[in-house]
Amino acid sequence: MVSLTLEKARVSRATLLRLASAIGSAAVFGMLAAPVIPAAYWPSAFALAFIYGFFFVGGTGYRILIAVAFRDASRKASASWSGATTASALAALAAALLLVGQDGHASLVLAAYAVAINVAYIPVKFACLEVGCCHAHRRDPFIIRDHDLRRVEIAASALVLVTALIALWIGAFGVAAIAGIGGHLAIRLLSRWSRDRLPGSGAEDEIKGQELLPLTLMLAAAIWIAAPLQSLS
Repeated sequence: MVSLTLEKARVSRATLLRLASAIGSAAVFGMLAAPVIPAAYWPSAFALAFIYGFFFVGGTGYRILIAVAFRDASRKASASWSGATTASALAALAAALLLVGQDGHASLVLAAYAVAINVAYIPVKFACLEVGCCHAHRRDPFIIRDHDLRRVEIAASALVLVTALIALWIGAFGVAAIAGIGGHLAIRLLSRWSRDRLPGSGAEDEIKGQELLPLTLMLAAAIWIAAPLQSLS
């Protein structure tokens, strides 16, 4: 009975951490990106937070929706960080491309996303520690070494987040976007390599790494938008 109670407590803490990830990152994105809308700040921030949250949470639950739609108990129905990243990244990328040439608004949207996705990732990794998932299957001699992969991801995400926030604070939106998105992409590549979850590796019964392409496209867009030639065009 005691062990069951403790197990439920662990699940509850993990759920709260994941909820904090979604709500917190949506709030951060909304508040940072609100200036791109020519309207009152707080209504704009709330609207953008809602849109981000819609795609983030919708992407998170795509595995569950697939399992229900196909009524196949063998399909994995866990929440998906990859789905959350993919859906929210594509939405933010589309918004940024629509705003290219409008007083740096495109870079601000990408920078806001860069900060938000790293804000979201840290509590998610703490949730992984709670439930005991996402262990390293192989280690590199330079970064992971003998450390817990999830703690490495948390520390790296915090470093990327601080870098992006400093760049954002001084008005270097392009640098913030490149540092935040590029840093998160690097962390995800390291995580997937360590867990043998890169596309084409491991079991063949599921799609892996679907967030890598949208993040790569976002990084390319951030570099292109921030390039001197683009600012002169």
